[in-house]
Amino acid sequence: MNSEKFKLAFEEIQKRIELPEYLKVICTNLSIEKPKIEVNEVLHNYGINPSIAKVDFLHLIFEYIKLSLEDNILTNGERDHIKYLKRLFQIQPGDFQLHNSWQVEKVMALQLSKIYEDNFVTPEEALLKVDLQELFDLSFDEMNEYSKKEAIVSIQKGASAQDLDVFFTHTEYFKLRSSL
Repeated sequence: MNSEKFKLAFEEIQKRIELPEYLKVICTNLSIEKPKIEVNEVLHNYGINPSIAKVDFLHLIFEYIKLSLEDNILTNGERDHIKYLKRLFQIQPGDFQLHNSWQVEKVMALQLSKIYEDNFVTPEEALLKVDLQELFDLSFDEMNEYSKKEAIVSIQKGASAQDLDVFFTHTEYFKLRSSL
């Protein structure tokens, strides 16, 4: 499971942000070649309530996601690592939105602004959007709402909605077009 990039990512995360001691233990374990990690055991040893730790785990996963997206590409390995972390830390659908909606919005806004900056969504960028949707357990409608914000800017710059991998209702589209 652990590639060299995964190992280095957790070393980097420990340098970038201040972590509670129990998370340092988990990160150190994740950054070794063959981790043997029992999250519940670490939490028990440090007297940490699992529901409190979940928020820290979400922050840790966000840091890994941010590192993974620095090159504007999400590789299959990085996607698999994020799925692994979500399973390891027992992250359920909706947890990102419930505990960190502002961070989800920030990451989505940044990534979508990069995708839409040339007023055209390539097939590779469309797949990145699907990956982002999956990472944060977003429904189609939730992802589409994030996309609409950036697509509107592109349409205002003269782009065609057909080139933007977004869905507008008939009413929304004609209201937008009439405002131009």
